[in-house]
Amino acid sequence: MPGFITFKTLFMILTPNRRIGVFIDVQNMYYSARNVFNRKVNFPKIVEEATGDGQLVRALAYSVTTKAGEESPFLEALEKQGIEVIAKDLVEFQSGQKKANWDVGMAIDVVRMLDMLDVVVLVSGDGDFVPLADYVRGHGRLFHVMSFRESTSSELLGVADIYTSLSDAPETFLIDDTEKKRAPRKPILK
Repeated sequence: MPGFITFKTLFMILTPNRRIGVFIDVQNMYYSARNVFNRKVNFPKIVEEATGDGQLVRALAYSVTTKAGEESPFLEALEKQGIEVIAKDLVEFQSGQKKANWDVGMAIDVVRMLDMLDVVVLVSGDGDFVPLADYVRGHGRLFHVMSFRESTSSELLGVADIYTSLSDAPETFLIDDTEKKRAPRKPILK
């Protein structure tokens, strides 16, 4: 039962050799952090917290690329932090509508890797992942959701074995980029 920690869940949490896969819905997290806190997400810190003392098998960040390529420095920074980036082009329709949805791709990757994992960490608040959670849990694995509570589906919370609200520790999971926005200070001459 979600929200109730069973002996199996407790044992899995306390076992240091548990194998962990982290699957990050970059757009979901980016817009949630921006809309709720007007800040950016510290993705490496999320992976670190998700892994704890377990063994990280893979950390995958699913993102989109644009024709202008302004996201390139961000994606390169993720790669340098040991997070594997999987990106696809943003689709722009003639109507002007834009579409970039990774839900199916993420779900397929989780299913493909499930035999290598004890814990699946989904970094997203998207309720479309409820069937994935059911699948993961039905195969004896723990399903851990990490997201901003204010933008998380209640259905997703209901199927998570473990839930971490990133909103509870913004100083840990968000980047304070106000320093970058301030004008550079002039050196004091003596």
